[in-house]
Amino acid sequence: MQRTHRNGFGAPPPPPGRSLLRAWKRAGRLGRPGLFVGLLFFLASVPDRLIGQAGVDGVAAIVNDKVITFSEVKKQVEPNEAVLRETYQGPELVDRVKEARLNALRALIERELIIQDFKKKGYQIPDTFIETRVRDMIRSQFDGDRIAFIRTLQASGMTEERYKQNLLDQIIVQAMRMKNVSDSIVISPYQVEQYYHDHIALFVEPPSVKLRLIFLQKSAFKEHRLGPDGKEEEYDQPLETAKDLETKLRFGANFGDLARSYSEGPRKQEGGDLGWVTRDTLRPEIADAAFGMFPGQTSDVIATTDGYYLLHLEDKRRERVKAISSVRNPIESALLQEKRQKRQQEWLDSLRVKAFIKMF
Repeated sequence: MQRTHRNGFGAPPPPPGRSLLRAWKRAGRLGRPGLFVGLLFFLASVPDRLIGQAGVDGVAAIVNDKVITFSEVKKQVEPNEAVLRETYQGPELVDRVKEARLNALRALIERELIIQDFKKKGYQIPDTFIETRVRDMIRSQFDGDRIAFIRTLQASGMTEERYKQNLLDQIIVQAMRMKNVSDSIVISPYQVEQYYHDHIALFVEPPSVKLRLIFLQKSAFKEHRLGPDGKEEEYDQPLETAKDLETKLRFGANFGDLARSYSEGPRKQEGGDLGWVTRDTLRPEIADAAFGMFPGQTSDVIATTDGYYLLHLEDKRRERVKAISSVRNPIESALLQEKRQKRQQEWLDSLRVKAFIKMF
C-alpha cells in the first residue's frame, strides 16, 4: 500500500484517464450530447474479441476530477452481459446490453461520489486494516498460499495493488452507506397498522386444502392378458395397482403408509403429504377433485395424461385475511427497506447537487 497522508489515504497516482480528459477538453468534445449513448450502442453491437483487438475505449463520464472510462463500465457489467448473451440475440441483445452498461455507469458514478465524499470529510481507513483483510482472505480461500492468490489475480488481469484499492473502495462505500442510510430508522406500530390496512389485499389467503397424494406413472407400453371372455385385451399395470390401492383404502388402509410404499409422486417419504396447497399450485384435474372433497375423504382413481392419482383430503380452509400479528415482521421489513431506499436516494441526490458530473 502507499504511504498514508494526513487524511489517511495514500497519495494516489495520476488517474489513468487524466491525460485523456485533457485531450477531450482541448478537442472541445465535452459538450457533445448523446455521444455516450451512441458509443454504448456501438460497443454493445461489436463482438468482445473485436473490442479488445481494436482497443476501443474513451471517456464514459467525469465525476469532478475523476474520469470513468468505457473499459471500466464494461468490466463492471461483464458478469451480467454473459447471462444476457446466453438469453438474448440480435437487436434485443443489443438493447439489453446497452441498458446494462448504462446501469453500470450510473453505479460507478454513485460509487465515485461516495468515495469522494468520504475523502472530503477526512475519514480514514488504515492500511493495516486492508492488509489484515487480505491476509484473512488468503488464509480462508487459498489456505494461506500468497503465491496462489497473486497468480489468481494475474490470471484475471489484476495487480495486487489494484485488488487492494478495489477492496478499500468497497469498504468505504459500505461504511458510508451504513452511516448515511441505516442509522436511526424507526418503524412505529402505527405505520405498520396503516400499511396493513392500506394493502389489505396483499394479506388475503386464497382457499386451500391440506392434501395427501399417491401418483403412479403410466406404462410406456401396454401389456396384454386374457379377459373374462377369453379374448386378449390390453391393460396398464399401474392402473391395476391404483385400483387395488383404492380398494385397500376403502377397507381402512393407512393412506400415508401406502404412499410411502407405492407412490411415484412428490413427498413419497412423507406419506405423500403436500401440506396446505392452493388451487393454482395443482394441475386443474387434481385441483377440481381436491377442492370438491370434504375433510377425511379419499378420492377414486383420477386418470390423467401421465398417470393415476389418489387423493386424501385432511383439512380445508376458506379464503381468509391474515391477522396483523402474523405479518407484522414482514411489514416492518418492507417499510424499513422503503425508508432506507428513500434516504439513500436523498443522500445520493445531495452528493450529485454538489458535484460536477458529465456523461458522454
